Amino acid sequence: MRGRDMLLAFAVFACFVAFGFYTTYDPSRGESAAEELAAGEDVLPTAGKEAVIQKDTQMVYQYYYTKDQVTKEQTEPAQDYLLGLDRKQLESIFQGWQMIFFSPEKVILRCSVEGISTESYILGVYDGCLAVFCEKEGQQITLTEKTQIPITALPMEEQQQLREGIRVNGENNLAKLLADYTS
Repeated sequence: MRGRDMLLAFAVFACFVAFGFYTTYDPSRGESAAEELAAGEDVLPTAGKEAVIQKDTQMVYQYYYTKDQVTKEQTEPAQDYLLGLDRKQLESIFQGWQMIFFSPEKVILRCSVEGISTESYILGVYDGCLAVFCEKEGQQITLTEKTQIPITALPMEEQQQLREGIRVNGENNLAKLLADYTS
């Protein structure tokens, strides 16, 4: 009698395992949604195709300032060079950023910034060249650095963005952006 009960319990258990596998396995991806959940990744419905950044995707950049523990958020439309990228491709570009959320409608990225939240930088134009301005909360914007990079050497879209001013939070992000312009 005892052996029969054990056999019945094992059969019920095997049925549950088989049912669970059947409901989560997607042969087109080669791995189950349960494995993705175990890996800590978001499982997003994509209707048979991979989610990618589109022209109307909202990019949300969150900056966490370590010294005063403040998070600031900046939202903007996806830039052209990001269009068509999937989650893994975007993660390879934004190394050092934490991917909080990814969908074709919205992407949320977060990074930690050493410093305080009341200080930010603006990339702009001074005497026809790329320049860095410092903005401290409650104070005037001051010229911090003028580079030797003429903005006429940049694509028209970037020239316009610089004329309008590109806001940058934290010295690390400023250094990375300046490196992009000087390379």
